[in-house]
Amino acid sequence: MKELIFSLNEIFDSETMSGCLSQYDANFYHIPAYQRGYKWSSEPGGAVAVLLDDLWTAFKKNEPEYYLQYITVKRQVLIRDSQKVPCLEVIDGQQRLTTLSILLSVLVARLENESKPPIKNLTNRKLDYAVRRNFFVEHIYPSNGVREFANVRWEDFVKNNEDSDCQDIYYLHAAVTACDGFFYNEGRLEEFYGFMLQSVKLIVNSVEPHINSETVFRNLNSNKVPLTETELIKGLLITREGRSRVAEAQRHFREVNEVRVALGRDWESLQRWARRPDICRFYFSNTIDGMYELLRLVAIQISGRNNIGLAKNGSAYPLFDCFNQMVNAENVMEKLLTTQQRLADWFNNNNFYHLIGFCRFAKASHYNKLSFISDCLAFSTKTLLEQFLVSKMHELLGHRADNSYNISSLMYDEDSDRIHAVLLALSVFPSGQYNGRFDFNAFSRQDWSLEHIFPQTPEGNKKVLTEQNKESIRDMLGDLSEEVDEVLELPYRELTERVIYENALKEQGVIDGIGNMCLLARGDNSALGNGFFDEKRTAILRRIQQGSFVPKHTFDVFSKMFDSASDDITFWSSKDIDSHANHIEKSIQAIMDRAF
Repeated sequence: MKELIFSLNEIFDSETMSGCLSQYDANFYHIPAYQRGYKWSSEPGGAVAVLLDDLWTAFKKNEPEYYLQYITVKRQVLIRDSQKVPCLEVIDGQQRLTTLSILLSVLVARLENESKPPIKNLTNRKLDYAVRRNFFVEHIYPSNGVREFANVRWEDFVKNNEDSDCQDIYYLHAAVTACDGFFYNEGRLEEFYGFMLQSVKLIVNSVEPHINSETVFRNLNSNKVPLTETELIKGLLITREGRSRVAEAQRHFREVNEVRVALGRDWESLQRWARRPDICRFYFSNTIDGMYELLRLVAIQISGRNNIGLAKNGSAYPLFDCFNQMVNAENVMEKLLTTQQRLADWFNNNNFYHLIGFCRFAKASHYNKLSFISDCLAFSTKTLLEQFLVSKMHELLGHRADNSYNISSLMYDEDSDRIHAVLLALSVFPSGQYNGRFDFNAFSRQDWSLEHIFPQTPEGNKKVLTEQNKESIRDMLGDLSEEVDEVLELPYRELTERVIYENALKEQGVIDGIGNMCLLARGDNSALGNGFFDEKRTAILRRIQQGSFVPKHTFDVFSKMFDSASDDITFWSSKDIDSHANHIEKSIQAIMDRAF
């Protein structure tokens, strides 16, 4: 039964069943020829110096566990002296294993005459280098060898060992010297040695035997396929729960493996669901890894901290660290399964789907974070959850103390976020016979945002007004000043001349009111921002004919399917704006009066 996390004592253990090497039926770790030589720097700020400082700090703080990230291995069988010898090929992490072997060897050498009984170097012959097979055997593992290596100057060592004038051996010598010097005046070395063996942990990632090692090595070192926290947490939970479900020592490996295979199937099912694009965008803000966010949601519920998995605090795997501190893996897995089941139930229930979706996708909503979903999960009944969601919907729509919403007076410059929420509500919670399911995935993906139905700058992007466009402007302005009338009569207008009638439109105020607002997709918004009603209507009809998503309210606007709209479906008038604003206010009030 292979574990995922091993203490240093277990990493180098090939004799007991708790040892990493034992569990893979291997005798040692093999560093293949395709790996680069040892190259961790021992200079101040270098990897060796940082590791020593971090380990000593963790020891003095009496930290129960200190993680050194992961190593990636693959079981191999080498031929040595015509014998088949099983080993673990190190694909990633050889610099870490080498440094730890040096550090432990130096500590054993320092404690050799102080500890009773004498301490055994558990790293002895546990690293096998394809290019330097005997170097550790002579200069690192034996206590007298590592002491001599630490005390000799590099120049003198090379003079007496000409074949050792190599870059990797230079760095090995520097590492040995740094480790020996670091502990020169330190006490409590025996306690520190015990801390190293029991509290310092490595995560072991095992690669399947059929996978090419060099390909994995290249990918890992080019950052193309790093081991993700999701994969680490999967291994952690399945390993621990498998062990807890089959706790009796007499159970066979086959039974343990069956439990873990079943857990693996549960995990894959959860992961497929969490990574669906519609689920990802709805619950997890379209993250690349919805499973990670589902795990983070569970961690938030258990820990009560909303920043779980976000605040790094120096850890490469903050979410993994959180799950590793959770004692009962079975409870965690149960929480994961029940959380997914509740989220799936809400997603499939149109009422909760629309309420949650509106709260999350309304512009500038405070409820688009994972903490909001955690708040929803805290309610014990659907009735309480529905009351909570309806209250948040009312808040986003601007509920007032007198139970009114004052919708018709909303203006673009001051109230754009609230106008966005109002128009979204008209499509998410429509009245009448429409019983469809709003497509939040398409709404978010296509970035539907506020647009003026009658344009603010009719001649932007080098457009030239047609006679019908001029007639629309005259209708919108009502009584024209002589200056505006003269400007509109011109066949072409310079910028200074356009500003005259644009300012008149702005000053009138009607085109910035909610009655002149709709939602358009980002692409249409960019292309049609200066277009008049008939151009925008044509684009919306084209979308509908192509089977593309269009929010119901946008469809209703460009079909003029609202109370008191004018009959001319190619022309947007000031009367249409007033009628549309009144329609919106009545519709929102009706939505608020509904019993969800």
